[in-house]
Amino acid sequence: MTRLLMLRLRVGLSLLVLMAALAPFSISAQSPESVEASGGASGDAPTLQDARPKGASGLPLPRFVSIKSDAANVRRGPGPDFPLLWQYQRRNLPLEIIGEYDGWRQIRDHQGAEGWMKAPLLSGTRSVIVRRSAHAVTLRAVPDATGGVIALVQPGVIGTLDDCKRGWCEVEVDSYDGWLPRDQIWGVYPFEFSQ
Repeated sequence: MTRLLMLRLRVGLSLLVLMAALAPFSISAQSPESVEASGGASGDAPTLQDARPKGASGLPLPRFVSIKSDAANVRRGPGPDFPLLWQYQRRNLPLEIIGEYDGWRQIRDHQGAEGWMKAPLLSGTRSVIVRRSAHAVTLRAVPDATGGVIALVQPGVIGTLDDCKRGWCEVEVDSYDGWLPRDQIWGVYPFEFSQ
């Protein structure tokens, strides 16, 4: 029992040291919701600009992506020598990239599980997953609670994200295209698609 506890402590300490080594510069904490409004020099209306820090790829962190392949391994660290944690077997599953190291991306899924994946297994195609709830969510014809019903979408269903406005996101699920309440899906930040 004591050996197992010591092993867990060593692994945890090793991961902490690894994470410290992977972050050579201290980045001030910024939530994804932090967006800055700036006015245009020519008198244009203010536009929202993304204030998230950029990763090594030049893309913002964090950001949402989806799984490109039918099977994608998740490892404990950024490299093939790190232990395999699990394998996703669900194409288009949305993931959040929270870190980058060489050709590897640190990811988080809709359940909060984190690990590292090879970048080529990920796609910039945006998808969302219906959050866990006791009931199906209504896919509507227009972005309004009184809009016509197109379909009932069960929790865990994945759809392709098209657009969001006024608390609703346009999603394609199978062959159905409609609007879901933004708070019922995971895979889009509150500040995205702001109008």
